[in-house]
Amino acid sequence: MSDKLPEQGAQAAEKAVDQAKKAAETVKKELAAGTRRSENGIVKGVKEVDRFLLRLNKLIATPGGLAAFLSTSNYILYILAYLQPRTPSLSSLYYRLLAHLKLATPPPKVLVVNLAANPSVPPLAAFALLLSKCRTTLRLLGTLPLYAWLRSLSSGPKPGSDVVLHRIALAQASSYFTYQILENICVLADHGIVPPSFISFINRPTREPSTVRLYTFAYRFWLAGISCDFLRLAREAQIVSAKRANRSEEEKSEVIVKEEDKRVDRRWWMDAMIAGAWFPMALHFSGVTGGVPGWHVGWMGVCGLVAGGERMRGLWKATA
Repeated sequence: MSDKLPEQGAQAAEKAVDQAKKAAETVKKELAAGTRRSENGIVKGVKEVDRFLLRLNKLIATPGGLAAFLSTSNYILYILAYLQPRTPSLSSLYYRLLAHLKLATPPPKVLVVNLAANPSVPPLAAFALLLSKCRTTLRLLGTLPLYAWLRSLSSGPKPGSDVVLHRIALAQASSYFTYQILENICVLADHGIVPPSFISFINRPTREPSTVRLYTFAYRFWLAGISCDFLRLAREAQIVSAKRANRSEEEKSEVIVKEEDKRVDRRWWMDAMIAGAWFPMALHFSGVTGGVPGWHVGWMGVCGLVAGGERMRGLWKATA
């Protein structure tokens, strides 16, 4: 019995050593797996950034992509500039906005930087102003497509088209074209390209060399153009309602007809939402009613984001 005790002790010691070796090997494997996961996470993050940049490049290269991207970024910055002093975690709000637009997914919480430590508003506001100036500069060439649109409408309505809709489109194209011409003159005058004497000549009888009055008239033409959208939507609703009322029961039950009606309705409501978002902004800057009460840069950001967000989502989805 006494001879077996050392033997049992040795066996227990050997067993303990084996267990320790297995535990060490397990820890080593877990560390290696954790290192691989970390490396895979870094590689995955780099690939996601690479994929985002390539999609962004593709977006900018598409017709209207650059304007849509700058517009969306500009209005997001307006919202953030307004909310920064009022929001404890502004960067998480920024990523939530991007996620809502389906432009990006929110990053892990460890990567979110709390901007409350830097309560300075000017950087965001300055960046928003810079993007706004960039968009205004790019619009200097905006008269060309408007001129082409106006010229195509000036030849009269196409065969089979609605005369009322053509007249509304003609009024809208004329309003937007005039707005763009006046804005271009103001931008060029503000940069010293158009002489103040020319601005004074336009500002008769006040003879003011400032572009403030001219900007106001430009925004009034913008407001007139947006108002034409409501007239167009009302006329389209009238035409569609009359067309659907004249359908037979057999046509109403067809699946293709129902799907087409849904598509037309979605587009109508989307256009109504976009026009409704631009209208208060144009009304405020036109000075027709002395401005919208309680208007601030945050509302401007929301209106612009609602108006252009759907187009941006469509363009971004097309780059996938």
